[in-house]
Amino acid sequence: MINHDAIKELEKHKQVLESISPKFNELTDDIQLLFEHSKDPAFVAALLFKLAQEREKTNKILESINDKYDKIMFSLKTKEIDRETAGSPDKNRFEVLPDQDQLILKYIGGNGKATAREIQSIMSYRGLNAASQRLNKLFKEGHLSKVQSGKKVLYLLKM
Repeated sequence: MINHDAIKELEKHKQVLESISPKFNELTDDIQLLFEHSKDPAFVAALLFKLAQEREKTNKILESINDKYDKIMFSLKTKEIDRETAGSPDKNRFEVLPDQDQLILKYIGGNGKATAREIQSIMSYRGLNAASQRLNKLFKEGHLSKVQSGKKVLYLLKM
């Protein structure tokens, strides 16, 4: 038994929705079609079967994502352990250097080499110690290599 007042009420709502948003109205047409066929047990069974298939696909996708996440985390953890045990800097790690260090590396890249005295004058350091410390820091981080030439210490870009 269908209630005609309820149908008239639905028609009013449908007209209001259509005037507000035609796209939403298209979606409600699909729902209305499903509602009309919902009395048929075969149709309901087909919908439930399709729902079960979609759920299986979603579970497989989520399982795949979870496996990839686990592999990435394992890789990161093992690299972290390797870095701690080896004591060497990670070559794949991205690091932003301070502006002073970038200027020093740019200067050495342009000239091919530099001494602490050259860096002192370029960077306007008061003493030679500040320039030496900065160059030694870059050497320890693996950005520069060090060559002794008599009493002079030359710093070169590492390749």
